[in-house]
Amino acid sequence: MSDEMPIFVKIEEYKNIVDVLRLTQEKLEKAKMLISKIQELKQQEDAELDAWQSEIEDIDGRLDLINKTLLEPEM
Repeated sequence: MSDEMPIFVKIEEYKNIVDVLRLTQEKLEKAKMLISKIQELKQQEDAELDAWQSEIEDIDGRLDLINKTLLEPEM
């Protein structure tokens, strides 16, 4: 390993590489932020869907009770 020669890069190329790395890091951070926001929205959406499902089941139970009360003869 110590026999390896140093790598020489032009300063302009080095600056370009550093700029590309910085831009890539910024894009990665933005992507992380967007994923976090999407996960938050999904959790809110799931909570809303669960609430709607619960309400539908409640209405279904009430309709069953009404149907039994109205349609079954009294004894």
